[in-house]
Amino acid sequence: MQWRRTIVAALAWAFAANIWAADADIVNEAEALLRAGRHAEAFRLLEPLEDKLAGDLRYDYLLARAALESGNPSRATFIYERILAVEPNYVGVRLEMGRAYLALGDYARAKLEFETVIRFPNLPPDLRQQALIYAKAVEDQLAGKRLTGFGYAEYSFGWDSNVQSVTSISPITTAAGDPLFIGGELDDTYSALGLGGELVYSLTDRISAYAGGDARLRAHGDIDTADFATIDGRFGFGYTAGSSQTRLGVMAGRYGLDYRPTRDNAGVTADFRTLLNPKHQVSVNAQLSRYEFVPELLEEQDYDLFQASAGWLGVINDGRGAFGLSLLGGTEKERGGRPDGDKPYVGVRLTFQNSLADRVGAFFLGGAQLGKYKDFNVAFGDRRKDVLYDLAAGITWTFGQGWSLRPQLVYIKNESNLAIFEYEKTDVSLNLRKDF
Repeated sequence: MQWRRTIVAALAWAFAANIWAADADIVNEAEALLRAGRHAEAFRLLEPLEDKLAGDLRYDYLLARAALESGNPSRATFIYERILAVEPNYVGVRLEMGRAYLALGDYARAKLEFETVIRFPNLPPDLRQQALIYAKAVEDQLAGKRLTGFGYAEYSFGWDSNVQSVTSISPITTAAGDPLFIGGELDDTYSALGLGGELVYSLTDRISAYAGGDARLRAHGDIDTADFATIDGRFGFGYTAGSSQTRLGVMAGRYGLDYRPTRDNAGVTADFRTLLNPKHQVSVNAQLSRYEFVPELLEEQDYDLFQASAGWLGVINDGRGAFGLSLLGGTEKERGGRPDGDKPYVGVRLTFQNSLADRVGAFFLGGAQLGKYKDFNVAFGDRRKDVLYDLAAGITWTFGQGWSLRPQLVYIKNESNLAIFEYEKTDVSLNLRKDF
């Protein structure tokens, strides 16, 4: 009886080996079809084998790629998720997962997947446009290009209700009882130009170097003393591992008021973000910067900034929207004898974006920050405490190749126990932007 069982087992193994060999031949044939661009044919060959071969990384990748390229991105996302559950460091799958979400109009999840591998700051506040920029960078990587990047130019025309951000309270009484007369709020129209971009160079599959910068000039119609310009640069390195990315870098910038150098800053940053799953991203950021005022009369305002923040971004509305929450805290350590001393602060920020139509999106940004200064202000007889609120809302319409038009409203209010520091302002603008 033992020899019979041995023969049966041998025949079973031989039969199974023949089946596996036949399946392997089909998979090899499908791979050749994919390389030839015959995606639909490859999908028809591979799909009947899913019950037997699901879980095999090579088979799953070929099936998902065939599904995506043959016009079935929904099916592809399920298969890519199956692969990432086993092999989260499969960077190529994350890139193609982003492409599948983009094809489905799931802009938020497409952005998160692309962002895991390639991340640019200062993108326009519209999910569709952001996802398209990432997609272009992904295509460059898939084509073997080690250098990817983006750039933008933006022109704005707007109106500001309080261009110098001064209090409307006048006169203000000092601790000595003397009246202090303030000029008061002045409104004006303005034109602004912004330029910027970033380049990312892949040193290895996981390590990259980045360099970027931004510049902005704002000129007012009547109040020239409120004109200002900023220029900022950054450089650093990034490390990608699976669904996580870390960035370490340096930054520097200059702020000029009325066409005169006013304040310089320089510092270091560290940033970490990871995808918990396709719908949720968390991030942690730390920054150490030094701010120095150029005019001698303002040198007492010099300070060092220490700030840390933690944030969450989640996908809503079937991937056509995103909602984010971040908490931050830090301190401004005075260096020049600032009358109010150090300023510890805490804050919270909310972000909301949603696609209203294929090329139209809405956004809302808001935040609040509480700062309590350490030293007693002798001139005004109290320790300063401020609460700064800011809100921004608008609609982005994308048209043409990389063009967008964005009407937006910004409201800022600073409440303070010292009247001289209280102010509020409303800024309404129309912004024309070109991304490339």
